[in-house]
Amino acid sequence: MQADLLSAFVRVGILVVLVATVALSATDGGIHQGAVIDIGLYGLATGASLILAWRRLYHPILPFAFATFDVVLIVTHMHIMANTMGLSAEMVSVPASTLMFVVLIHASMRYQPALIAYIVALFLISVLVTSLLPFPGMPMAMPQRMAATGLRPMGEIFAFDVLPPVLVATAGTILVLGVYRTRRLLLRSIDQAARSARLSRFFSPRIAERLSRDELNGLSSGLRQPVAVLFVDIKGFTSMAETMSPEELGTMLSEFRERVTECVFRHGGTVDKFIGDAVMVVFGAPISGPDDARGAVECGVDVLKTVAKWSKERMSSGEAGIEIGIGGHYGEVFVGVLGSGRLLEYTVIGDTVNVAERLERLSRETDCPLVTSRTLLNEAGIPNDGARWSALGEHTLRGRTTPIEAMGLMR
Repeated sequence: MQADLLSAFVRVGILVVLVATVALSATDGGIHQGAVIDIGLYGLATGASLILAWRRLYHPILPFAFATFDVVLIVTHMHIMANTMGLSAEMVSVPASTLMFVVLIHASMRYQPALIAYIVALFLISVLVTSLLPFPGMPMAMPQRMAATGLRPMGEIFAFDVLPPVLVATAGTILVLGVYRTRRLLLRSIDQAARSARLSRFFSPRIAERLSRDELNGLSSGLRQPVAVLFVDIKGFTSMAETMSPEELGTMLSEFRERVTECVFRHGGTVDKFIGDAVMVVFGAPISGPDDARGAVECGVDVLKTVAKWSKERMSSGEAGIEIGIGGHYGEVFVGVLGSGRLLEYTVIGDTVNVAERLERLSRETDCPLVTSRTLLNEAGIPNDGARWSALGEHTLRGRTTPIEAMGLMR
């Protein structure tokens, strides 16, 4: 539709140029009636294309219909010129053929190789047919004229009969190849945009864009790198699910995930996976940066504020409130694509992930909705002055033998 609208405006420009050219070349005898008819017909076609494009009425056959009109008009104009000047049609084929280059370039705006090939074939067939048939003002066709006047010089035949169609065919072939390559690039760009859109469901837009360009290496084989991991979970979800219908439960989970995801993307993180009512968030994979730890902490605080606001809205409408717990840790993990065959998953695994999940459970036993390791706060550059964070002491988390020092965000 955009190509149709642009093409219609180009037609307006061509019409203006044709009108100005005919007006400036008028002789004392005025403008030839045939030229007026040609310009009038082209003007009608221009108006029709504008109306169709403006009303967004598109059909795949329309470009071919307008192309057919243009070629027929040019070939007809070629014979009108010949009739007016008392020449044979082939003698005016050179100036008439130059108009075909305008038609070909105009058609290339649509990025349809088949359309350009169709125009070239139609022009060549039209020239061949019209050269073999008599027209008004020319009682004899070209073979008859040649027989009556004798053989023409080879140079004249090449210049007026062979060269114009060959030039049009050559230019058309080059345009077909160029438009074909451009179309492939456009389709590849569209595919890349679609891939980026799919990735943006899990990654922040900045990360999704880089992943869609395949700039990252080593994901299939995996690599080790430090990351910050957050686990966000709804407290008391099991009891809530017992009293809610499947529709209510699905709506609530969708709204919860949407709000958490917005916070994660706002701070440049990655949604690694959804696990029922829990969300696993990663900062530093697949793209690491110097502010991954701080981004994770700020994201955790943002999620708490966002969910608290949402919970008030739910309670004001008579629905159950939502309370969450968040755990966070910073350390080295394995980053890569796991699985085989059709079941592939990009994820991070390691002790850091387990610690973050255990610290989220610790938030249920304390009055701190966000519990992190001191390591995460130190990496984030957040001072341990006790103004906002409370030291929860060392805890030996399930599955680990080494205790970890926990810090809790005070309400």
